[in-house]
Amino acid sequence: MMTSKYKEGTSTNDHVSEFQSVMNQLLGMGVKVNDEILGLWLLATLLDYWETFRVSLINFAPQGIITLDLAKSGVLNEEVRRRSQGSTSQFEVLVTENKGRNREKDGKGRDKSRSKSREI
Repeated sequence: MMTSKYKEGTSTNDHVSEFQSVMNQLLGMGVKVNDEILGLWLLATLLDYWETFRVSLINFAPQGIITLDLAKSGVLNEEVRRRSQGSTSQFEVLVTENKGRNREKDGKGRDKSRSKSREI
């Protein structure tokens, strides 16, 4: 259980169900684990590309407390959000273009960039 990780390509619903099943087995054996620890544990099973989600959920949790129910609902809702946006790949990439000076072309196809230095 300590090394359990979300498996790429499986649904988060299956992962959450598997996690809950193991928790139920532990409870059946008399092992008591704090609800906040369980919530954080579930988040820790997610792969690295869930890091932004984890941080956001932790930062916006009521009184800063992550419960198992909050973690489960957050994970399931995040999968729905990602699927609805079509970002089912493991990495979402932000691409910025034309970083640096703004360059304009004159009528002859030459750059008309201006220096950003100032005269003193």
